[in-house]
Amino acid sequence: MEISFLVFEKLLALFLLMGMGLLFAQQGIFTKEVTLQLSKLLTKFVAPSLFVSSFVEAEFSWEKLSNLGISFLAALLILGTRIIIVHFLFPAQRNMDKYATLFANVGFMGTPLALAVGGKEAVFYISGFVIANQLTQWTYGIYLISRDRSVVNPRSLLLNPATLGTVIGIFFFVLPIEIPQVFVGAVDSFAALNTPLSTLVLGAYFYKASPRQIFLYRPAYQTAFWRLIGTSVFSILLIWALPIGETDVKLALSIASASPSALNTALLSQVYGGDYEYGSRLVLLTTTLSLLTIPIVMGLAGILYLN
Repeated sequence: MEISFLVFEKLLALFLLMGMGLLFAQQGIFTKEVTLQLSKLLTKFVAPSLFVSSFVEAEFSWEKLSNLGISFLAALLILGTRIIIVHFLFPAQRNMDKYATLFANVGFMGTPLALAVGGKEAVFYISGFVIANQLTQWTYGIYLISRDRSVVNPRSLLLNPATLGTVIGIFFFVLPIEIPQVFVGAVDSFAALNTPLSTLVLGAYFYKASPRQIFLYRPAYQTAFWRLIGTSVFSILLIWALPIGETDVKLALSIASASPSALNTALLSQVYGGDYEYGSRLVLLTTTLSLLTIPIVMGLAGILYLN
């Protein structure tokens, strides 16, 4: 159970940073406009730079590149099985609950946690899950919210920041020359902003949210259970059954699978006609409960294969 205590310790540190983000919002420092601009900075530049940093610092080997491909394919398999499970869990009109159960907050929650627990090696491999998550969100996810296939945009599918950051990182990773340390240091310093900024912004989202609406709406707990426990445990069992030899790959996939609902549950629903307010409450509820559930799920992973 050592992995559970380590994950809980790292999660607690992230939640303390979230508390500071909530405080800054209460003090008027993190206004709605500031939070929006910081979210754009994180999504478009800081988070992708973390993937670039993890690739730049890694020593090239075909084995690592192969394991990255395995991470990506395993993530597609995990997400594919979730789609099948969720189809039978919720009726068609509960599309927000389906989305919140399917897609995890791998970027703002999973990646900082992977960095804290497994270091750059775990971030290197979690990028495979991030790409699979992005591809699925921008296709099936958007259709799920809008029920309109015409809104699925192939351009955003390929040119989203997470995919571009990983492609740039792979380019530097396979270059047969040594990257100058001044460049590596600059990228690494910028990428280091990801954990504090993402958790501060996430904490700011709790400001002005009604605790009654978040925590006293019973149907939301069904969604929270399936996102944090049901599909997460199924994913852990699937990872255990797959012939994956690299422990860091399994660690990255496990953390990504156990993360709370994706922020896009709220953001994309606002753009594509979903219930934005309910989506926001699902994100906040699952994020809060994940402080308890992620260590439990990771404890199971520790028993099965993270020894």
